[in-house]
Amino acid sequence: MPLHRTEAIVARSMDFSESDKIVTFFTRGFGKLRGIAKGAKKSKKRFGNSLELFSHVNLFFFEKENLGLARINNCNMIEAYARIQKDIKKVACGSYFLELIDGLMGEREKNAAVFSLLADSLSLINCQDLGTGIARIFEIRVLSLLGYQPQLERCLVCGQMLSNKERFWFSPLRGGIVCNTCSTNLGKLSPTSTGTLRMLILARDMEFKKVHRLVFSKQALRESEDALTGFIRCQMGKEPNSMRFLKKIQNLDNMV
Repeated sequence: MPLHRTEAIVARSMDFSESDKIVTFFTRGFGKLRGIAKGAKKSKKRFGNSLELFSHVNLFFFEKENLGLARINNCNMIEAYARIQKDIKKVACGSYFLELIDGLMGEREKNAAVFSLLADSLSLINCQDLGTGIARIFEIRVLSLLGYQPQLERCLVCGQMLSNKERFWFSPLRGGIVCNTCSTNLGKLSPTSTGTLRMLILARDMEFKKVHRLVFSKQALRESEDALTGFIRCQMGKEPNSMRFLKKIQNLDNMV
């Protein structure tokens, strides 16, 4: 069995026996990968704290022919994101990022751009105190990279372009906006202002290193959350557990 090396982020880690762990990684070169780390609970030299949630590591593993559990040889820490671990709001946000990727991507589905987005987003929330807009930024960017990009520029029915003179609605089921004229009998729709839609387009398209400059108004936060979380529920067939947890944390924060 050849020894493989790739960048990885720890998405889940659980005890398997007195000394072993089963670890799920999202990797740059192999997509989602599950492996067994023999002796991980005892071998500080080989693993240290590199199997903790969110850890960004260089992963070395042996691949089995049947593509079952890989055998984790060792990990070298790149970034521990220590500030995330100490802040429940950051933990909730990072966990949501991981669950979105897990729910929208298949096993061993390689996507280096999504890996970079995840690493950059974890680094951002690790270093800065950001509002709830970061969740919306991650959602719209990961949806775009994975081919689920909702239509935000024109009405899905008649093709009417986004305009300040027209009222628009977002259809989670259809995956995009519809103008006021076409909104009749289209099921559940959420009102979405032109300003909110332009903010989402900007969050999707601008250089990631500049996204921390985006400031969502209360209206934009409310409307973009209704639109994107509804769309994600339709794509995943359920509401992610971490989405509910993140909302609870944000609601408690708003009450303070």
